[in-house]
Amino acid sequence: MLVSKDKITMNEVENDGKTLYLYYDEMAGMYLAFGLSAYYATLVVEPYISYSETLQMPVVLLRRDHILYLRQSLRKVEHVEKSFYHFEMSTEVGDAGYDKWARPIRTKYFRR
Repeated sequence: MLVSKDKITMNEVENDGKTLYLYYDEMAGMYLAFGLSAYYATLVVEPYISYSETLQMPVVLLRRDHILYLRQSLRKVEHVEKSFYHFEMSTEVGDAGYDKWARPIRTKYFRR
């Protein structure tokens, strides 16, 4: 992954309630979304959901078909080939449902 942990964390802390950031993981050959971006992605597609021990937040893994659907459904703000996507949702979602969504993911991860 070409983007630093600090940059990912900062993007999610400063997320404006309608932005979805995706980061390409070369080893997995998939895009990943973390935190609020992961939550927003699940409102549009059905990705695989897990938890990032390193970043201490939920993560979703997005297949190629997910990316194609997001490209058709959301406004693309920025794209760096096989590195990064920045999408914007048409309406602000905010973080009201995030804790309810993230809590069972964290709980399941820490039970292992």
